[in-house]
This record gives sequence, structure tokens and C-alpha cells, in this order.
Amino acid sequence: MKEGETLRYYKYKIDRHNYIKISLILFCCLTLFNIFVEGAFAQAGFPEDEIDRYIQLKMEKNNIPGLAVAITRNDQIIFSKGYGKTADQSPISTDTPFAIASLSKSFTALAVMQLVEAGRLDLDRPITQYIPSFKLNDTRGSAITARQLLNHTSGITDTVYPDMTVNPQPDSLEDVVQRLHAVTLHSDPGKEFHYNNTNYQLLAWIVEVVSKEKFPDYLQRHIFKPLEMNSTLDVSNTNQFDYGSLPKGHYLLFGKPIATAEPEWFVEGAAGMVSTVNDMAKWLIVQQNNGKYRHAQLLSPEGISSMHSPTGPSNSYGLGWEIPKTEDGKKQIQHGGILWTYKAEELLLPEQGLGIVILFNSGLNAFVDYYSFISGISGILTNHPPEASLLSITMMEIGMGIIIMITVFLGIRRFLRLKKWEENSKHRAQWQIILYLILNLFPLYVFLALPNILTFIGGGRVLRLEGIFLMMPSIIIWLAIASVQSLVIVILRVTRILRLKRIEKATVQG
Repeated sequence: MKEGETLRYYKYKIDRHNYIKISLILFCCLTLFNIFVEGAFAQAGFPEDEIDRYIQLKMEKNNIPGLAVAITRNDQIIFSKGYGKTADQSPISTDTPFAIASLSKSFTALAVMQLVEAGRLDLDRPITQYIPSFKLNDTRGSAITARQLLNHTSGITDTVYPDMTVNPQPDSLEDVVQRLHAVTLHSDPGKEFHYNNTNYQLLAWIVEVVSKEKFPDYLQRHIFKPLEMNSTLDVSNTNQFDYGSLPKGHYLLFGKPIATAEPEWFVEGAAGMVSTVNDMAKWLIVQQNNGKYRHAQLLSPEGISSMHSPTGPSNSYGLGWEIPKTEDGKKQIQHGGILWTYKAEELLLPEQGLGIVILFNSGLNAFVDYYSFISGISGILTNHPPEASLLSITMMEIGMGIIIMITVFLGIRRFLRLKKWEENSKHRAQWQIILYLILNLFPLYVFLALPNILTFIGGGRVLRLEGIFLMMPSIIIWLAIASVQSLVIVILRVTRILRLKRIEKATVQG
């Protein structure tokens, strides 16, 4: 070997040796750093006892029969536990199934994004290119895109198509498309944010048509199986819930949990999944781990990032996820799920790498702030302890009980004072009597207008009567009692006035 070649050879050996040595040092440093971070979090960063106490206190204050919670950090499950009991009094575990309602939307969104990354779907092309049968009674409908369905800016709202109240409910995704033929949009596509389940039913139909797979089969093959979500399934209608394996949920009657079957509702694509917190923890890991779970890459990091980024005029909804900010201005990613007998919440804190999911076996209730459960745990994990709530559902329901008793007492009193009212009415002008009777029917007006009132204050959501009762039974009972009492009293008073008029007329004629 020549001298120049020898020098180059030894220089290569030295450089290679240094490269290996530097690589080993960097690897050891990174490993030690990860061990230090994990150890520090285990010792000082994960207050398991505090979380336990907080959950149990919140359950007691709100009379929640049972829930399960899981917490993830980056690609690890760091906490998973069940609390309370099911409807058949079995202890809840981390493998107890729950209906997760609108948490299903983020799965539908991921399925859509998988087809986008496979080059089979374009978010910004009109959906009529993929489902030609989609037609509205509105020419603007031909411009609706998949992106607008994903971020709820399609112009379809509950007020133009109330999916919860249509009767009979659709029997398939294709049936939903057919029923939309008579719909006129509330607003131009892309202009206004209106949360609506029909958007995600249409997305599920697009997934079926483009993939040539049934929507539940697609979820099973491309999402559930790679994530090893072995206890998760999808149904198209709540009447398909198998209560042999899925424990019944509850509504709260005067604060007491009452087990009952979920009212019928077509939920494919929007709210049809059943899962466990152990399975949902894997879903959170995918969100925090750039679309990857173990060796399965479900979506690219860029795809996950686009799902977690706000789009459209609301600037607080991404693709299947809500994107609000914390009080101190940090980004968080979340979604809630609402049924009448189940509730669910999921939350991601990207800066901390944390994910939290809570599944409840009780449904929407006017006196229960379910989000406070997950925000409280988030606060504990980020050194922002939650403030104690002074009110509890028991206190609120006791208050409603007192109001109902007072209402009944006043109704009886008015009944007993009918004769005195009749005597007093002789000295009143007719317009005063009519006005008084009209005002007496105020509880009935509120009772009859309640669905419209809730639609107005609830962001345009149209609710079915059965659901309204399950959400606020004590309020409905109070309004019903007050309405019946007022109607009976008014009828009796009108009857007495007419009788009095007849007597006066007979007297004059005599």
C-alpha cells in the first residue's frame, strides 16, 4: 500500500471510530435524558392519588353511577382505571364498553384523510364527484366539499335537516342522501360554522363509495385492527346496541341514576362507536405520536397536523376535532360526545404530550358539567388545580323538588280561592280579566316552546322531546305540573265567568 493511501486509510479508520464513538455518546445521552424525564414525571409529575380523590369526589357530587378514565403521555399509557358500577351492578373496569357518541367523528375524519393520502380523494373537490346521487333542493349544494363537511361549514344545519328528530329515522347512509334531496342550505358552503351530524354521515358514505368497503368494515380493517382496538365496534343506529355486552347507560331523575335503553337515533359516521378506555388510549397515542402506533403508521405526521389545525370561519374546529385554547393561551385539542344515556370526553395537550379520555355511563343532564371532569384532571396534571364547586346535582335537584312543591301548593291555593277570584273579577275591566288569564298560561307557553328555546340557546341544535326529558326530567316535570295547573285554573275561571255572564244576562232579561 502506498504512503498516501495508507494515510487516507488510517484517517478513514480514525473518522469512522470517532463517528461511532460520538453516535454512542449521543445515544446514551438521549437514553439517559428520556429515563430522567420519565423518572421525574413518575416521581413528581403524576399525582395518582390526587386524581383518584378528584374523580371520586366529582362522581359523588354529580351522582355519576360509573366511568372509566385513561391518561397517556406521548406513546405510553400512564394511567387507566374504572370507577363505580354498571347498570347490572358489576364493577367498571378499563375494559368495560361504553358508547362514545361524537368521539366517533375523529375516526371518520381519519378514514377520510387516509383516502386523501392514498390519492383517492380530494378534500377540495365537490363531493358530487364521488357521490353523484347527492343533490339538494339548492344549487349551492353542488359546491360542497369534503373539507367543508369535516369542519362543519357545509351550510347543512339542524334547522334545515334535524337528524335527531326525523321520523322514521334513516335506515342507511344512502337513505340519508336521498332524504337530503328536499333540503335547502342555511348558508353558503364555507361561510358559516354550524355543528351538524349529517356532515359526518355524508363523509361515512363517501368512505364507503371511494373505498368500496362498508363503513364499519373500513374502520375495522384500516383503524381498529392496526391499533389493536379489539373491543371497539361501530353501529349505524342506537337500536343496534347489544345490551348483552354493552351495559345500559343512565339518565338522572332527581339526581338518581335510572338505567334505560338509548332512544333510537341513526348515528353512522357521526356517533356510532362503542369502545373502552384501554382502546381509546391507543387512539390518543396515535394523535400524539404523529399518526403511529407501534409499527402501524395510520396517517402521516402532516395528515395528523392538518386534522389538529383549525380551519374555516370558526377558527376553533379542525377535521373531527375542536381546537380551543387554554386560559393561558396554550393549544389544546378535544371533543365531547353526547347521548341521552352515555357521555364521553377526550382531550389532548400537545405541549405536554398528554392525552385524557373519560367515558361515562350516564347521559347529558342540565345540572352536570361533564367537561369539568376532564378539565379538572388536566389542571391537576399541569399544576393548575381545579377549583372546588360549591353546587352539586343533589343541591340542584333538592331545589327543583322545593320549587315543584311550592308550585303544587300555589296551584291548590288558587283552586281553593276560585270563588273569591270570581267575586273580585266583578270589579275588573274585561281587558284586565283577559290579560290576567293569558298571563296565567305562561308556564304552558314555555312548556310548548321549550324545544325551540333550547334550539335557540343551544347553537341551532334541534332536540327530540324524549331526549329533552332525559336531559332535564325534573325541570320538565315542574313545567308539566305548572302547565296543567295553570290550564285547569284558567278553564275553571273562564267557566265561572261565562256562568256569571249568563246569570247577569238572565237577571237583566227577567
